[in-house]
Amino acid sequence: MDVEDAILALLEPLRDDPGAKTVSSFQGQPGKEAWARLRRGFPAVLVLYAGSRGFRLSGRRLEERMTFEVYVMDKSYRSDTTGQKPEPGHPGTYALLAAARERLVGVPPLPGMGPCLPLSVKGFVLEGASVYRMTLSTVHNIAL
Repeated sequence: MDVEDAILALLEPLRDDPGAKTVSSFQGQPGKEAWARLRRGFPAVLVLYAGSRGFRLSGRRLEERMTFEVYVMDKSYRSDTTGQKPEPGHPGTYALLAAARERLVGVPPLPGMGPCLPLSVKGFVLEGASVYRMTLSTVHNIAL
């Protein structure tokens, strides 16, 4: 199992609570057609491997710092008439973000790896969708 699959497995319970319809990997920067398909899968939790931030020699091993982005997405419920109350069947991005954070922060994705540590959380609204991107890192120890 690779690291991205391990992170997806940790996030899989979000389908039941708080109720993500989609939990999958993400290739980043979707075009119009991909974005339309993605919106039909809301609420969604998506994982993107964002790369390695560097290697460090530590004794007889090499430490690779891997960075992942977890996107939580749902319809945007910000309006003057409804406030921020999600519809039935949609937990909203705050609940998805809190659940993803609880499942990942401090947890090693695979045996022998360091725990997932949060680096940042950024939110934005895109074409009527509320999106939060949580960036996490973990250390992969490679024996030399």
